[in-house]
Amino acid sequence: MSKSNRKKTGTNRQTIVKTPDTSHQPEKDNIEIIWGIHPVSELLKKHPRRISEIIFLKKSSGRLQKIIDAAKAESIKIRFESSFEKVGRLPSYSGQNDFRHQGVMAKVSAYATLSLDELLDSVVDHRDKDGIRPLLLALDSIQDPYNLGAIIRSAVAGGVQGIIIPKDRSAPLSGIVAKSSAGTIANINICKVTNLATALKRLKKEGIWIFGAVGSDDKTIYEADFSLPTCLVVGSEEKGMRPLIRSQCDFLISIPMEGKLDSLNASVATAVVIFEVVRQRMNIS
Repeated sequence: MSKSNRKKTGTNRQTIVKTPDTSHQPEKDNIEIIWGIHPVSELLKKHPRRISEIIFLKKSSGRLQKIIDAAKAESIKIRFESSFEKVGRLPSYSGQNDFRHQGVMAKVSAYATLSLDELLDSVVDHRDKDGIRPLLLALDSIQDPYNLGAIIRSAVAGGVQGIIIPKDRSAPLSGIVAKSSAGTIANINICKVTNLATALKRLKKEGIWIFGAVGSDDKTIYEADFSLPTCLVVGSEEKGMRPLIRSQCDFLISIPMEGKLDSLNASVATAVVIFEVVRQRMNIS
């Protein structure tokens, strides 16, 4: 598709990103358990009304006093337990070393996600205000929660304004993801779609260009023009992007490799591409 066939977007435009409203209905009427100082602290700052209760270990460190004080200020129920085993509904791996709860857990309503219309309203309709170009991220079949959490953390750090994930081909937005994102999941809009290919078609109609990250193809990330309104698409580590998703990309890009490896972990590769976008846009702003 040529640039002349797309909606004109200009380069001196801004995106206003809306934080998901706490009144937005969650995708399921259920309760999630999140844990760790950063995830609980961030959620307490951004969406305190999603928290029904915060539980602390009786022998916790003094680092948790700020969370205790903030929870009391928000009138959130707190309690102290000698063991988290009494909380119930703990992750199945709670006895393993990777369950680093740091002495605090919270019961929260399920993470609310935006519809595609809501995401586009927050990104596309307001981009004329101050000059920031749209930057979205679409994840095709990222099913490892640790990778998803790490990707979210990089996306927030790199100024990504929204993440699009498929409903049936993605890790759930669980406590593992929240912990792996160091709590930054509370700072970004996430959109779940039934059909990712259809969603990408919609983005293109709104003047957003689709860049698919693949092992090797048309351009390296250093040759790509990320000054355009951009959606980066990243596929799973095992199979990469599905052919249907790949066919919706305007550009296929790769990260040049000097060593013996021919690919990177999905979260690492995503971070590399995001910060190349940041580098390019800083140099032309």
